[in-house]
Amino acid sequence: MKNKLILTAIIITISTALFAQEQDRAVLPRSKNVFVNPSDNEFMIKIGTSYAKDPGKFGLDVSLNYIYNIDPVFVFGFEGDFFWINWKSELEKINVAGGTSGSHIAKTDLYTIPLFANAQVRLPFLRNKIYIEPAFTMGIGYAFMILNYASDDNDGTKLYKGLALQGFASAYYKILKESAVDFVFDLGYRRLALDKGRVGIDMSGFITRLGVKFYI
Repeated sequence: MKNKLILTAIIITISTALFAQEQDRAVLPRSKNVFVNPSDNEFMIKIGTSYAKDPGKFGLDVSLNYIYNIDPVFVFGFEGDFFWINWKSELEKINVAGGTSGSHIAKTDLYTIPLFANAQVRLPFLRNKIYIEPAFTMGIGYAFMILNYASDDNDGTKLYKGLALQGFASAYYKILKESAVDFVFDLGYRRLALDKGRVGIDMSGFITRLGVKFYI
């Protein structure tokens, strides 16, 4: 009888301890730590400018990134960009009412959408030393470009496409150590050699962007 009472007491004690431990875990906030929760993903939105070789012009560049954390050093993810260049060209001089001269104008818009799969290497151990976290990214993907041309006597829309490659360096910076948001700066090069049939347009050039990174 005595042994049964001792065994019962031991079982109750162990059960109570386990229940209390589970209650403590439930109360604690979920840690944003890639070691504990490797599925904590990130989202980045960036805006800046890029240069295109064949038009010889800069344009608006917007980038959306979804990042999956493998560990603090190696991450991979997917990226979708929107690159827009527009300009007006003077075709010929004309005479208008009142003896004033004017010009026929043609307007061209290039809407480029590159899609990438990216692999990135980060150096988080440098954040405590130089206040920023450097990172290096390589990406491969495919791009589509819509060329829209309009003038008084001619207009049209054409679709170009081709392989897309990119490589860039990034710097992440937190205003506060406890913040879940990083400001990010990118500087790199993107290769966009696009074609339609036998006609090719090289949209390759340097890219520079600023943005924010935060957890989903």
